[in-house]
Amino acid sequence: MKMVTTIAHDTSQAIGRVDLERSTTDSRGAVEPPSPILGRHTDLIVAGAAGLFLLAGYITRWTSGPAALHTIFTVTAFGIGAVPAARAVWQSVRAVSININVLMLLGAVLAAVIGHPDEGALLLFLFALSGGLESYALDRTKAAITSLRDLAPPDAIRLDGERTQTVPLADVRVGDRILVRPGDRVPLDGTVIEGQSALDESAITGESAPRDKGVGDKVFAGTFNTNGRLVLEVTALADDTTLAHIVRMVTEARKRQARVERLIDRIGPTYSTIVIVGSIAIGLGVWLWGVAWQDAFRRAIAVLIVGSPCALIIATPVAYLSGIAGAARRGVLIKGGVYLEALARAGVVAFDKTGTLTTGRVRLAGVEVFDGVTEADALRMAGAVEASSTHPLAAALAAGLAARGLSAPAATDIVNVPGQSLHGRVNGTRIWIGRPALAVERVDPQLRTCFVKQIDAQRQRGRTVSALLINDRPAILTFEDTPRRGTAEAISALRRQGIERLELLTGDHGVVAGALAHSLGLDGYHAEMLPEEKVNASQRLRERYGPVVMIGDGINDAPALARADVGIGLGSIGADITLDAAHIVLLNDRMENLAWLHRHSLRTARIVRQNLMLAIGVIVVLGAFAAAGRIPLPLAVIGHEGSTVLVALNALRLLRTSGS
Repeated sequence: MKMVTTIAHDTSQAIGRVDLERSTTDSRGAVEPPSPILGRHTDLIVAGAAGLFLLAGYITRWTSGPAALHTIFTVTAFGIGAVPAARAVWQSVRAVSININVLMLLGAVLAAVIGHPDEGALLLFLFALSGGLESYALDRTKAAITSLRDLAPPDAIRLDGERTQTVPLADVRVGDRILVRPGDRVPLDGTVIEGQSALDESAITGESAPRDKGVGDKVFAGTFNTNGRLVLEVTALADDTTLAHIVRMVTEARKRQARVERLIDRIGPTYSTIVIVGSIAIGLGVWLWGVAWQDAFRRAIAVLIVGSPCALIIATPVAYLSGIAGAARRGVLIKGGVYLEALARAGVVAFDKTGTLTTGRVRLAGVEVFDGVTEADALRMAGAVEASSTHPLAAALAAGLAARGLSAPAATDIVNVPGQSLHGRVNGTRIWIGRPALAVERVDPQLRTCFVKQIDAQRQRGRTVSALLINDRPAILTFEDTPRRGTAEAISALRRQGIERLELLTGDHGVVAGALAHSLGLDGYHAEMLPEEKVNASQRLRERYGPVVMIGDGINDAPALARADVGIGLGSIGADITLDAAHIVLLNDRMENLAWLHRHSLRTARIVRQNLMLAIGVIVVLGAFAAAGRIPLPLAVIGHEGSTVLVALNALRLLRTSGS
């Protein structure tokens, strides 16, 4: 009993720290309608109550307490634990179906009939606990989808000539012109027809730095306009935007995941029917053979109890529950045993880039100077004109100044040309900072070739480049999104552990993606991808290499996470929708936990195989002895329950995370 309580306690900690997808059926096919009093998780509450009374009964017996009190506790635990089983059996009867639900309840009742009510109550407790945890392990997709939809504003500013009007998105038509002001989110997909700005598209593409947008460029609903005024021509209605497609893909993928059934559920009705019919046939057969009816009845009961798949039923879920609980102690939240199983069979791991392999925080990487400009002067002058900017690169520049102990002087006459440049004056000195392509023609021809080569070299290293002109004397500021600590080691460990293929799927530029993939030793990369393209790439990888593990942190990763065989999300920095779409969450974002998780899944798979072999072996051996009348009823119960105990003890080894 203690070990079962341990599993329940640790598993509730593992599952209780993350919201999961809602489901209306459990793995045994029983519909779980919401209870108006107890909520959606009635089975868990029932299992907890039955477990407490059962534990009280055991304590009373172990401490030689009053026999009547022990009986009361045991009978109460039996009655409470029988509620979910009886409900499931009633539904099976109404559906004219004999399955493991029927066999479990019948086995528990017969255990009580032959004088072992404790074993029957324990069986019912495990039954309720398993079903309750399964139903609880699926919860909040609806809320997550709602939060994702909220990325797009409910209204748009429609332009009619020079007149503006705020209207609901439902009133906007394809071809309408809408205004997106600085600081607004884009309400609908569209094409820029007027203005320039930098848009934060991380919610859609996952790119670390905002992308410059000008006339003719496409923009997506839900993206954030950082600094410029834009006029868009609408190209998609609210239900057809890229953001809406993401919502639908996540929803549909989750529905498919919820229909996955375990093998034992498929063979349950046939197995249960065989055991029940077989026990009756054996009893009748030996009675007709001349054995006394009392002995024939005991043989039939013994075969039914031994054949009752208690150990077989808990062999898989208890192992996975222990694996889930052990992982939770390490900050890894797993939403179901099916994902541990799939992870152990994975042939390919696909990574998102920004915020997954990298930190997602841009930093100043370095300064290249020319024509007598010093590094300190370049940083101070750039910091002066960027001081009032809200661009992420400005924040990285300010942090770089502070780290070097420098301060920026005051700038005047600052002019912002969205998406192109920022310029002003510092004590009469002209300062210009912006896109390198716009600076080349202003650089002294004698320096121009070297200037361009340095820009190309920095870009080949995967860095973002800004050009700086101080009275037309050039400098180059470089920025980068650095790899997350422990990433290279985790990738090497995954390869050693048997992962065949390691790929990068990102919305970032090809040069940046290629440089990162090469530096980390990945097998390949796919760049400038939208969410749907990530899903398609994942499907192609599955067809070639087998089950796919997708690892990401942003909203743009949610469809790929949900469609993958195993989607792993990074928890502390990830968007809510990603965490709900992911099947496994690395709560502390430690990449070394990724390699550990894969080892843990392999170990869990081994223990599951051991449990199944033990459970099946005991059923076969004890069943043969029971049919031959070579095993007394008490010994049959002890052997049967003993196999359950051994299976549970073996599974409990997964709570020790150091062993993985």
